[in-house]
Amino acid sequence: MMNAMTLPDALPPADEHLATAFERDSSPVDEHLQERNKHARKNPKPWRRPNGEGSIFPVTVTRKSGKAVTYYRGARRIVIGDQRHRVVVQATSYQAARQKLEDKVLELRVAYGLESADKLPVPKEFDLLTVEKCMYDWLEEKNANGDLKPASYRMYDARIRNHILPVFGTHPVRTLTYDQLKEFFKVTLPAKDLGVSSIRQTFVALKSALDYYQRDRIITAHPMTGLKVPRAKVLDKKDKTQIRRASKFLNEHLLKWAREEDAEARWFLALLGLRQGEVLGMTDDSLVTRGSGSSRTRRVVIKHQLQHESAAHGCGHDSAGKWLCGGTSRTCPQRVGDSRWVLASTKSQNSEREIVITEPVWDMLIRHRNKQRLLRKNPEFKPASGEGLDRLLFTRENGQPIYATRDRAQLTKIIEKHKRNLPDRMTVHTLRHVATTRLLEGGMASREDLITMMGWSPKNADAQIAIYSSADHARQAARTTMGYIEGFYSPAPEPPVDGDS
Repeated sequence: MMNAMTLPDALPPADEHLATAFERDSSPVDEHLQERNKHARKNPKPWRRPNGEGSIFPVTVTRKSGKAVTYYRGARRIVIGDQRHRVVVQATSYQAARQKLEDKVLELRVAYGLESADKLPVPKEFDLLTVEKCMYDWLEEKNANGDLKPASYRMYDARIRNHILPVFGTHPVRTLTYDQLKEFFKVTLPAKDLGVSSIRQTFVALKSALDYYQRDRIITAHPMTGLKVPRAKVLDKKDKTQIRRASKFLNEHLLKWAREEDAEARWFLALLGLRQGEVLGMTDDSLVTRGSGSSRTRRVVIKHQLQHESAAHGCGHDSAGKWLCGGTSRTCPQRVGDSRWVLASTKSQNSEREIVITEPVWDMLIRHRNKQRLLRKNPEFKPASGEGLDRLLFTRENGQPIYATRDRAQLTKIIEKHKRNLPDRMTVHTLRHVATTRLLEGGMASREDLITMMGWSPKNADAQIAIYSSADHARQAARTTMGYIEGFYSPAPEPPVDGDS
């Protein structure tokens, strides 16, 4: 005789074998057993699945409205190491409960290092995340963590909007492929005549953003694995030859020519190896005296650089990176802030430095500072608003800071006036290369000296020397080489005498 209790109708047909858990022997049931069963649970737990698979069973509850609702509950006990864990889940269907139970057990095993995190399932909603969302999630996180200076933030934002979004903006990030990205960096961007530095910056932005999504398990495989960053432009033999030639005539003639244009102070500091922004951002207190008496030194102090910050768009942009207002940040009706000059921190912490100079150079720089102070008394002198901008050592006649393009134009004018050809692609920064070359070729500076003078990072100093200098390395090592050789003949051997064989 069958017991009246049966499985709920909602149980999946695939698990009809569970019904055996509620069947009883067909033999007659005695009165005592019937009396005991009338107090049994209406929905007893089903038969426990073997081999630690746990159990999944329906539970019916009645809401306040009187409606009966059935959900599925799953439970499993597992042992990890010497600890027992009970895993419990619930879902609206049997299949969903079973999947959730397996996922939760897997999460526990991953947490204890028994399984790889790559095996964890990825939520379906991640399928909808686009490359645009990925890029700005990364950019905003780095900005919030203080990892980006304002100029770096604007640079990456421009690379994202101008190069990545027009091609991949609406593309689901999880469907990116290696072949797509390889063509993008090897073909698409070079075809736009984009410089190597801009392509490298775009590469770094996209790879870093995908790194973050892989970290957060939004993607389980990185589509840029094996894709190499475009190589930076390295000075070739022709470039180095031109710089070496330039270093000779510029060191010999530039200051004389600049003196004729009343610009000696500006271009001396360039030949000292200072960056363009560092010179244009110098203020009265950039010239200091340390110590007194015989220990007194005159110094140039580099502690900030001049930067021009533009207003920011407030209108947002579409998935192709185009601003919704259709104009520039200066004309955007919802622009944030205004364009302004600022004295920002130096390129890096190593760039903050002091350089000792000679008395004649000190006198020349002080004369320039005095002329600048006299110029400030002119009613037409109206400096830009901002901390320290009223004490700049180098400005236009009206007191405004000097744009980088205007500064370069002055250098070009000085050199071309004397009918000397400029090296190809020469910029103001080339004078920094010239300074490095002359210091190394003349044997006047060690690696540590260059780190102090140029503001290089110690870990990158060797690479800087290799890239920016075409120095005669044998000449650099001459002192060490000669000292080593002389050690073999010290004291010097006596000259041979007649009769010696």
